[in-house]
Amino acid sequence: MLLIGIIIGSVGGYFGNYMVTKPILDDFQDRLYTLEGDYDTLESNYNNLTADYNDLEAQLETLQGAYSELQSQKTTLDEENQALTEQIETLEALYESLLAEYQTSLGGLDFSNQTIQVIERNYTWTYEDQEYSLNLVVPEPMYEYYSTKERYETSDYRGYILHPYDDEYIAVMVMEFDRIAALNNMTNIEEVELVTSFVQNLHYLTDDTTGYDEYPKFPVESLIDEGGDCEDTSILLSHLLEAMDVETALLTLPGHMAVGVELNATGAHWDIGNTTYYYLETTVPGWEIGSIPIEHVGKSVEINEVNEMPFLSHTWEATRINELVTATITYTNDSPVNSTDYRAWIGIELDSGELWSERIGDYLNLGFGESITVELTTQGPRHDTMRLIVGVLAPDGEIITKKYSTYFTTR
Repeated sequence: MLLIGIIIGSVGGYFGNYMVTKPILDDFQDRLYTLEGDYDTLESNYNNLTADYNDLEAQLETLQGAYSELQSQKTTLDEENQALTEQIETLEALYESLLAEYQTSLGGLDFSNQTIQVIERNYTWTYEDQEYSLNLVVPEPMYEYYSTKERYETSDYRGYILHPYDDEYIAVMVMEFDRIAALNNMTNIEEVELVTSFVQNLHYLTDDTTGYDEYPKFPVESLIDEGGDCEDTSILLSHLLEAMDVETALLTLPGHMAVGVELNATGAHWDIGNTTYYYLETTVPGWEIGSIPIEHVGKSVEINEVNEMPFLSHTWEATRINELVTATITYTNDSPVNSTDYRAWIGIELDSGELWSERIGDYLNLGFGESITVELTTQGPRHDTMRLIVGVLAPDGEIITKKYSTYFTTR
């Protein structure tokens, strides 16, 4: 019975385990496999998300750096924009001021496109066996202004270069020369030679055509007239080269004028301070830098450097009581540089060339277009022949823009 009970209990236990416990264990096993699969999937997803997170962190760091850099650039651009805005406002104000001065100087003419008349000139010339051409359009009032402007009665012709109203048109020409030079791969010296050849190929026109013995022209006049004599072409070439940032001087020789140019060259030259000026002929095509015509070799040369300086034109009248001379002089600043530290000056020169006496006046602190009248008195010797000189005392002690009276003899 005991054995039967054991057998029956074992069989019951087996069937109970097989029918009840085993399915539960199998279910647990299946669920475990499922959980392991889910875990592997979650772990893979976690690793992927971690990698994505790290990528996003790196991108965020890069973007934050780029943002900081852009913020810095924005700050800089804001500052530049503010500076440019202020510069534009300043230039607009300057433009309005210059336009008002320009219109006033030309009689307050209306410069609208509907009313302004222009003069057009077309130039063709040859340099290094190649033909070049240039077109220039100049407002007619500009030409009329300069062609009717009073001439400076002095051998110092720098005023014809320093007067500012034609600067814009000279700058336009220089831009065209720059374009030609760039297209033809010219060096700086070759561009200077190109500009020189342009001037040398203009027509040689004597002052007889103007009705005057001596009638120096402003550059715009020479351009519109398509030529001039030696001082006219020297003035024009000097103005063009100065606009190209090439230092020049006007060289006055007996009966002739040429340009001195500061370049790396050889040949005839003159040293002024630390600057060497090489001779440059303006009236003969093909004449090279440093070559001086044989008839001018060894002749005396007056050198007037062209730089940023005030040019004080002046008119004067004088009264004389024997050797005592009183001059009433009106000085006008005809250049855009203020004449600070320049002074009125007169002197008595004997017919031997000796400066007998001089008188220095007050400072002529004049802006562009401003004038002042001063009175100075000086005295010559008794019983001698002399003449009065009226000029301007420059800060370096040089007497510039000299004008002379006729000779007179005292009792």
